[in-house]
Amino acid sequence: MPAYNAQQYITESIESVIAQTYTNWELIIVDDNSTDDTASIIKEFSQQDSRVKYLHQDRGRQGKARNKAIKNSSGEYIAFLDADDLWENTKLQVQIDLIKNRPDIALFFTQGFILQPDGKSIPMDVKVQEWSWQKDIDLFITQNQIPILSVLVKKQALINVGYFSEDPAIQNAEDYHLWIKLLKQSTFLSIPNRLFYYRVHEQQSTYQNSNLSVAVAHAFIDLTSTQIIDKQNNTLRMRLKWFIFQVPEAGHYLNMLKAIFTEKVKLLATMIILDKMFKNNIIIKRLAFQWL
Repeated sequence: MPAYNAQQYITESIESVIAQTYTNWELIIVDDNSTDDTASIIKEFSQQDSRVKYLHQDRGRQGKARNKAIKNSSGEYIAFLDADDLWENTKLQVQIDLIKNRPDIALFFTQGFILQPDGKSIPMDVKVQEWSWQKDIDLFITQNQIPILSVLVKKQALINVGYFSEDPAIQNAEDYHLWIKLLKQSTFLSIPNRLFYYRVHEQQSTYQNSNLSVAVAHAFIDLTSTQIIDKQNNTLRMRLKWFIFQVPEAGHYLNMLKAIFTEKVKLLATMIILDKMFKNNIIIKRLAFQWL
């Protein structure tokens, strides 16, 4: 559990782990150099329950915090929970039973609920199926399919792909980046059970990150440079075309995009300039999508 200035919600999050019907767990919380009462809250829980463990790091953000926790864990399986979210009390038991009976599956994820600021919850759906690279990589490129707080994954699978990225440019998309690396080597299974509450509020990192699409684009560039995704993948190229026209000052990212569009990068620069001149003209976008 990464935690940064999480005093408002972290007590509820920890209590949702303590309430699990499956009791053979350890909760490793990495304090990302919080300046509020986060550390004292965690330490109080750890004094009461030895399964709750406190670690500290200088400000390193989510990927580094998650990796620190994984490397300090003793279990065979890893689950993720942020310091503002909640699990249903059967979450671990349901997934532990599944993963022990399906040794061919490296990662399980579930449906859940979105917990809104007014306290009301609405369903958060996922596509329920078995997932493989050959069949489903284009779906993953189109959209992140996995709520991180719903996951149970084999620790060895994380080790095999080199854990989460700690690249600052990829943070807030570090989970998305990891799922694609894992899918290249593993099979996933999603189930219909609703086993989590994802809290939406103004303090959360993804809420504050108004340029999440930039992190996603950096993630895709890294995945192509490491040859996990073929840069000629049509779905990837379409996703990055949308990025070009969604992000303010997209011209700043031309060097990054050159890795995908190679010799067409000058054309790309021209299309961005024309798009700005003609104030998001739909004809400019259509021409860019056709030519790139």
